[in-house]
Amino acid sequence: MDADTRWLLRLAVAGLAAMVLAFAVLDAPLAAWVKAHDTHPAIWNQILAALEYAMGIEPWRWLGTTVLCIGTLISWIVPRWHGAAKKWLLVALSHFVASNLMIWGKHFSGRLRPHEWHHGAQWLQHGGSFPSGHLTFVGSLAFPIAVIYPRTRNAVFAIVAFVGCARIAVSAHWASDVFAGIALTALVTWACADAVRRAPWPARREGVEISRDDSTHG
Repeated sequence: MDADTRWLLRLAVAGLAAMVLAFAVLDAPLAAWVKAHDTHPAIWNQILAALEYAMGIEPWRWLGTTVLCIGTLISWIVPRWHGAAKKWLLVALSHFVASNLMIWGKHFSGRLRPHEWHHGAQWLQHGGSFPSGHLTFVGSLAFPIAVIYPRTRNAVFAIVAFVGCARIAVSAHWASDVFAGIALTALVTWACADAVRRAPWPARREGVEISRDDSTHG
C-alpha cells in the first residue's frame, strides 16, 4: 500500500489551478473549436460505453458502489480475506463520497453543457455539466487503486486523461468540468486514505495493512 499520498494533494491543487485557468481563457474557445470540427464523437462514445460497464455506471449508476460495499463486508467477515478489507474500504469510501459530492455539485451549479449552451448564462440553468460525472466515477475508482498499487499510477493517469479528452471531444463537458472532477476525486481519495489509515483496526496481517511504515512506494 502506498503510504505517501501527497501526490493526490498535488494533483488536486493542479486540478483546481487548471480549472480556474479554464474558466478564464480555455472553456469557450475550446468548446467552439470542438463544435466546428469533426472530433469523431462516435468512436469516443463507443470506448466510453465499454468503460461505463467496467466502472459499474451501467446498467445501474450505483452498481459499482454496491459491489464495493459487498466486497468490503465479505472481506471483513471472511477471516482469510480480512487483510484485504481496508483496501476494499478505501475504494468503496472514495467512490461513494466523491460520487455524492459530484451529484450535489451538478444540482447546485446547474451548468449547461457545451452542446446545450447558445451564449448567455451557463450557470444555474438546470444543467448537469459541473463537475464531470465520468471523471468523478473514473477518478474515484482509479485513484484509490493507484494508492493501493502504486505501480498502476501511470496507467491510471492515462485512463483519466482519456476520459477527460473524450468528454470534451463529444461536447459533453467544458474543460473546467473535467479539471474539477480530477481535483474533487484526488482530494476525496486523499482524505479517505488518511481516514482509513487512522481508523482503529484489528492487528495487522503481514503485507496488507495501510500503514505509515509501509515500504512500498510508487
